[in-house]
Amino acid sequence: MAVVIGDCVHFLVEFGGKMQKCRVSDIALTNKVGVRKKDTTHDQLLAIFEKHRAEIERIAVVKLESGHVSLLGIILTTEDLNR
Repeated sequence: MAVVIGDCVHFLVEFGGKMQKCRVSDIALTNKVGVRKKDTTHDQLLAIFEKHRAEIERIAVVKLESGHVSLLGIILTTEDLNR
């Protein structure tokens, strides 16, 4: 289940036999679909996330594989989503 906390959508992905904490910034999501952040509600952010969830989770796993993880998990940015 994904939730909006602050300026990110938080979600979990399975990696290395464990669930890993991940976040994608609201700016990355709104840039992905070409809308302005200030015009977007939490429900709309979640809808954008769900529409692109498979791709976002794949990008998160690639980032985890490359070692970009901390105790707080990973954060995906506009740069990550545009690769």
